[in-house]
Amino acid sequence: MKRFAALCAAAWSAAALLYFGRHSASIIVLSGVLALAAFDLLRPESNVGA
Repeated sequence: MKRFAALCAAAWSAAALLYFGRHSASIIVLSGVLALAAFDLLRPESNVGA
């Protein structure tokens, strides 16, 4: 549940960055990085079975 909440917070933050900084290329890139990091939170743990 905490990972899903972090995903939601990161996705909304990325959306807010895109909305408020829509004329800046660096803000667009930063929001993309933030969104990809948020999706990385949902990746299954790979070392659980090891």
